[in-house]
Amino acid sequence: MKARHIQAVVHFAAQGEFQMPESAETAQPDSLEKALEEIRRTSEGEANSPVSVAVRRATRLARLLQERAADLQTPQEKKQQAEFERMMQSPQDKATLTQMTDQAFRSSNPGRAVSQLTHILDVQGVPRFFSRTDWTLLKGFQSFGSYLPGVAVPLVKEKMREETANVILPAEDELLARHLEARNQAGVRMNVNFLGEALLGEEEARSRLESYLRALQMPELEVISVKISTIYSQISSLARESSIEVLCERLELLYRAAAKMKFARADDNVVPKFVYLDMEEYRDMGITAEAFMRTLDRKGLENVGAGIALQAYMPDSYVMQRRINEWARKRVAKGGAPVTIRLVKGANMEMERVEASIQGWPQAPFKTKPEVDANFKRMLHEGMRPENIGAVHLGIASHNLFDLSYGLVLAMENNALDKVQFEMLEGMANHQRRALFEIAENLLLYSPAIKKEEFIFAIGYLIRRLDENTGPDNFLRHAFRLQVSSPEWKALEEGFLNSFELIEDLPSKPRRTQNRRLSVAQVSSADDSIETFLNEPDTDFSLPENVAWAENILDTWRGRTGEWAADIPLVLAGQEIFDGRTVRECLDPSRPGVVVGRFRLANEDDARQAVECAREDADGWRDKSPEQRSEILGKVAMELRRSRGDLMGAALADGGKIFTESDPEVSEAIDFLDFYRKSASEFHRIKSLKARGKGVVVVVPPWNFPIAIPCGGVAAALAAGNTVILKPASESALVAYEFCQCFWRAGVSRQALQFVPCPGSTVAAKLVSDPKVDVVILTGGTDTAFAMLRNKPDMNLLAETGGKNATVVTALSDREQAIKHVLHSAFSHSGQKCSATSLLILEEEVYEDPEFKKTLCDAVNSMHVGSAWELDTRMGPLIHPPESDLEVALKELEPGE
Repeated sequence: MKARHIQAVVHFAAQGEFQMPESAETAQPDSLEKALEEIRRTSEGEANSPVSVAVRRATRLARLLQERAADLQTPQEKKQQAEFERMMQSPQDKATLTQMTDQAFRSSNPGRAVSQLTHILDVQGVPRFFSRTDWTLLKGFQSFGSYLPGVAVPLVKEKMREETANVILPAEDELLARHLEARNQAGVRMNVNFLGEALLGEEEARSRLESYLRALQMPELEVISVKISTIYSQISSLARESSIEVLCERLELLYRAAAKMKFARADDNVVPKFVYLDMEEYRDMGITAEAFMRTLDRKGLENVGAGIALQAYMPDSYVMQRRINEWARKRVAKGGAPVTIRLVKGANMEMERVEASIQGWPQAPFKTKPEVDANFKRMLHEGMRPENIGAVHLGIASHNLFDLSYGLVLAMENNALDKVQFEMLEGMANHQRRALFEIAENLLLYSPAIKKEEFIFAIGYLIRRLDENTGPDNFLRHAFRLQVSSPEWKALEEGFLNSFELIEDLPSKPRRTQNRRLSVAQVSSADDSIETFLNEPDTDFSLPENVAWAENILDTWRGRTGEWAADIPLVLAGQEIFDGRTVRECLDPSRPGVVVGRFRLANEDDARQAVECAREDADGWRDKSPEQRSEILGKVAMELRRSRGDLMGAALADGGKIFTESDPEVSEAIDFLDFYRKSASEFHRIKSLKARGKGVVVVVPPWNFPIAIPCGGVAAALAAGNTVILKPASESALVAYEFCQCFWRAGVSRQALQFVPCPGSTVAAKLVSDPKVDVVILTGGTDTAFAMLRNKPDMNLLAETGGKNATVVTALSDREQAIKHVLHSAFSHSGQKCSATSLLILEEEVYEDPEFKKTLCDAVNSMHVGSAWELDTRMGPLIHPPESDLEVALKELEPGE
């Protein structure tokens, strides 16, 4: 039964009055006829139901579809059902399957793969959800695989590919074309997603873009899905404008190619091809949507149709939907083509949770499944509004039969069946898809595809689907064995109905609300329990307010040069000293010759005076109770929070530090304050221990981490009850002075903490060797540490010095992840950090892998080196590679030519 019969079916499902159209009646399956008759008999007496007519229609239509799906389920699908149920009964099997998939097949060396897979099976056991045949084969592999690895591993890999063939298509042209053609002949439309992880380099981005352009030339392909991270490798939230500029250039090529190429559907309709933008992580949502709209606003693309996915598990998606709707209404009013929004619930929940946990941010998606379901319906309602549906067609993407049925009902009620398509996953619950297709012919299957030699890149997709589909409230978890009126069915139906009650009060503001432009909320400094310690969250630059805050820092600090540069005194024995000392300039490494500050150098008499002041402790820092010191240091932490922008501005001006590197330093400095003060309090609470400070501490930090490391040394020494002399690195004296002011403003006296810049080889050497100095905290070169000990062999030196740091990459690693982290370790902070990777140790297989070398070199060559003062150019390359003949030709074409 096709789309022309939907209205009659759903009307009957609600009202109990149905006359089957003659043309469909003869084709209607007996089971569907029986279901319709059952509804006819039981629909009376519900006129006063509190549930709306549309919802009643949807629940009955869902029942109808589920009963029909059960009739259509094949023996093979029932076998999969049994395996799936067994896996659900043993969560450990899910973990084992993930390990087997993610670890054992990354090596191309059969012996290596056998060794790892056997190890996993030995430790975890063979998963119990496998069929008896497969279980026996794996037990045999566990015992004998190592004898013939060259035979065993290819067999296992081929078996793995066969088992996933129903959800991941082969991307080889001939095989893919054959599958697409078969689906098209059956009237099923396909949306192909060529799998691949986020790119690291621009050469690979260019290759991926050209592969999309080639795919659009396939006669059998109608729709493709593209992620922005697969066409541009240097996307940055801070470099928002430059990222969008590059993306628009590349998306234009795709949109023009799609408009030029035509596709003949099974109903003989010839349509332009279509490009969907998939939504990825939360941080990319705004950039993806902006690039989508700006590209389609370009001249010559007014009549090009395209689509974008929005994830209902993000509260922000509703606001973004309304924005796209408003833009699209204006576009259509000017004679432009409608666009499409695919409504999905979201499949990256675990990654969003991990990122939020690491960063200390609220997770971007809703916390509960009912809220996600409610937002999905809210977005469905918004999309179905008459003023919107003409400008923005809807793709309703779900496997939840209640939601799909509700979408069908709303489409019928709004006369929008020609503007709505239903989207499901290839290979997932095919029996339900077949049932839906009997009444909704505008069905699009989302179909991941991968080439055989690249199958390893499908692992991420498979694991995401495994996580998503095994969630306790997920419809697909129950789909294979679901029976109408069963407890599981009633629970799912109740969840569907209850979600409507949440819509009215559902928030649409982001769950991430951090805004650095607002005043910092006061945190109690009296709490000194280590049990309450939490890491300070870094800045979330995916939020527009924080990008604007960063731009304001640039504007504020850009002009603090020359005669307006900072004038920095010595701070000795409570006094600020400006006169009679050698003055040294602070020079901006990003702008040669630009002076951003001037500081005074202490002489030997100043150094001796500083030590005497610290020894005397006239302000009584040592005499304060642990609670008093902790409270003051808690206030210092608050001052650091309030001064985050100025600390980052100083690090930018004086040290060339980019914001994504100085911002975590401020967070780390705050963590040091809170952790050390709370740890010190814990020591004082141990009754069997008497804790006291050493006396006078000199802190000698490096220039490369000008905020966190010196602040950590000062905080630890003060928390333990010592007085401190800070000898800052000359290359970052401005930054050191900025954070010292936070200590002084919070109540640490200028006698308890003194600021003493001085020449390292002369005055500083005398300072650290002074017999009245009890402890020296050094972060710096190994030679410097040894020189200190030669001058004073009994020095109490706490030193962190440099070394040769290596990263080891084995054949079983995720090589793209390894390259990503190697790049961060080797090149972040300009490579100037003690933990920077300076040596890459590769297992032979990786060393000999030309793809690893190619990807690594591509990633390195794609990094942009520029001025730290330009947010929009320093974060990624704006270089456009030479255009291929195909790209040149496409640019010359107007859509439809």
